[in-house]
Amino acid sequence: MSDSAIDLGAAIGALLVGAALGLLLGLRFGPPVGIVIALVVAIALYLLKTRRTRRRRALARAPFPASMRAVLEERVEYYQRLSPDERRRFEDEVRFFLDEQTITGPRGAALDERLRVLVAASAVMVVFGRRGFRYPKLRDVVVYDEAFDEEYREGHAKHILGMVHGQGPILFSARALEHGFANTRDGLNVGVHEFAHVLDFDTGQADGVPSFMPWNSVTPWLSVMHDEAQRIERRRSILRGYATTNEAEFFAVATEAFFERPRAMRDKHPELYALLRDTFGQDPASSPTEAPRGDA
Repeated sequence: MSDSAIDLGAAIGALLVGAALGLLLGLRFGPPVGIVIALVVAIALYLLKTRRTRRRRALARAPFPASMRAVLEERVEYYQRLSPDERRRFEDEVRFFLDEQTITGPRGAALDERLRVLVAASAVMVVFGRRGFRYPKLRDVVVYDEAFDEEYREGHAKHILGMVHGQGPILFSARALEHGFANTRDGLNVGVHEFAHVLDFDTGQADGVPSFMPWNSVTPWLSVMHDEAQRIERRRSILRGYATTNEAEFFAVATEAFFERPRAMRDKHPELYALLRDTFGQDPASSPTEAPRGDA
């Protein structure tokens, strides 16, 4: 896409948003106020959109860092299964995420590149099938060395491996994050789990129904959640018991299983798998390069 096409698309989008906001405020405060606000909002959105798009294009033209590619090749099985063209797109999305988001240790401490790449890979995995999806820069990501408690105190005896609250920061345990990528068939990946919560919070409240779920999937999804919770209680589901905590945790746990145990989910819970396949725009169980180990 040419820069002129990008500018035109950004201008149209900014004008539409600005016009809508200006109309609403114009009805309350009068047309002159509405027009001024519409112009200010449209210009601000246009500048922000084109600036980010041009920065992304500049980043994509630069060689992908070899050290970051080494982390993906060694630690991220999802990346390993991609075609060469998909790998390049995945790499671009990883570096866009790292460029646009703040990822640190506690109290802003510098974080090892390996952990930063694993955080970004987690974020990209869950939206890779949704081309054009962009995480807004609304949250910081903080990675602790160990598990932590509600007071953010670390230690082997602590019980929280990851956390997302409303519009607050995303928190991870480094040990749990690395475990998720080292053990890819146990249905546990805290990175995928917490970014599923981020997607669920996209509309303001986590209710187990992310905003990009197809509208015609919502009703069957609510039914499947209810039925699957009963199977979990009877220990007839591949989902772990934590999924029955509430609707938000069901979606996050199911998302972990969808990416970590896709063939098992497709074979044992085909309706659940189909709904998640349509939601994420991905079909990991049918990946021709997926190693069949562990999912029989």
